[in-house]
Amino acid sequence: MTEKDGGDFMQRSAMKLNEIHTFVAVAEAQSVQEAGRRLGLTQSAVSRLIQRLEAELGVTLFDRQTKPLTLTRDGDLALAHARRILNAATDLSDAFAGSADPQGLLRLGMAHVLTTLTAGPPLDELRAAFPGLTIRLHADWSTPLMEQVRSGALDGAVVLLCEGQSPPDDLPCQRLGTEPVSVIASVARAAAGPWSLEAMNRVGWVLQPDGCRYRTALAAALTPLGQRPNVTVESFDQSLLLSLVARGIGFGLAPLRLLGDDRVAERVRPVDAPDLRPSVTVWLVTARVVGRLNAVFDRLERSLTAQMAPAAADPLLYSAAE
Repeated sequence: MTEKDGGDFMQRSAMKLNEIHTFVAVAEAQSVQEAGRRLGLTQSAVSRLIQRLEAELGVTLFDRQTKPLTLTRDGDLALAHARRILNAATDLSDAFAGSADPQGLLRLGMAHVLTTLTAGPPLDELRAAFPGLTIRLHADWSTPLMEQVRSGALDGAVVLLCEGQSPPDDLPCQRLGTEPVSVIASVARAAAGPWSLEAMNRVGWVLQPDGCRYRTALAAALTPLGQRPNVTVESFDQSLLLSLVARGIGFGLAPLRLLGDDRVAERVRPVDAPDLRPSVTVWLVTARVVGRLNAVFDRLERSLTAQMAPAAADPLLYSAAE
C-alpha cells in the first residue's frame, strides 16, 4: 500500500465506517475474538468486515499466522489513516452535539444607526458566550441588509423599519421594540426655541444620505409646506452627524436611546416638533436556516431587547415625542 493509496483511503465510496471501526478494534485488541466481544459482534461477523475492508483496499491488513494477531506493513499504514477517519467522524458528530457551542463565522448586518447599539453590550455578550465564533459586522441600509440575509450573504441582521412596515414574510424575524425619533439640536440652539418646522428647515439639516427612513419622514412632513429638506451636511456615520449637530451646524433626527453610550449624545437636546414625530421599529431578521446559530441569535435577541427596555429610558429623550 503506497502513500497515494493511503491518501485515497477516505475517498473510496464502498468503504463503511463500521468496517474501519472494526479494523481499528481488531488491531488494538490483537484478536478477532476480543474485538468481537468489545464491539458486541460475533467472531464471524468481525472476520467478514475485515475481509470486506481488505478486498476494498486490495491489501492484507493482518498476518494471520501470528498470535497475538499482528498488522502487516500495509495494515500499519492503514491503521494511522483509519484512526484519523474515526477522529474526524467523531469531530463531525461533536460539532452538532447538544452541548457543543456554535463555532466558525457569524455574518451579522446592522442598520447604520444601530451600529452603536449592536456593537456595544450585545456584541460583548456574544463574544463571552460563544468564544469559538468569529463575528463579522457589516453596516448598510435596512433594505439591502434584508436582501443579503435572503441571498445567504448574511446570517442575520438588525434592521430599522418605519412604524407599520414589516420585514419580508419569507424571512424569520423578531420585533425588538419601537422607538420615537427625536428632532435634535445643540444645547444652545434648542434653548433658543420654540422652533417651527419651517424655521428649522431654513437653518438646515444634518442627515444621512437618501435612503434613510428619517429623511423620508422629514420630506413627507415638509411637503404640505411646499418645501424640501434643506440638507447642509450628510454622512453615513451617526456619531459624526451627532457631533456636527452638537456643534450647531444644523438640526438632526435620531432615536436617541438607540445610540447607546455615545457621549456625543449628551451634548444635544431634543426639540419639540409637533409636525414631525416619526417612530421606527427595530427587527432582528435571520436566514431561513441558521442551524446551530439559533442559540447565538436567541442570545442576541435577549441582549438587544434588554438594551431597549423602557426601564432604561431617560425621560429627557422622550420629551420631544410626548
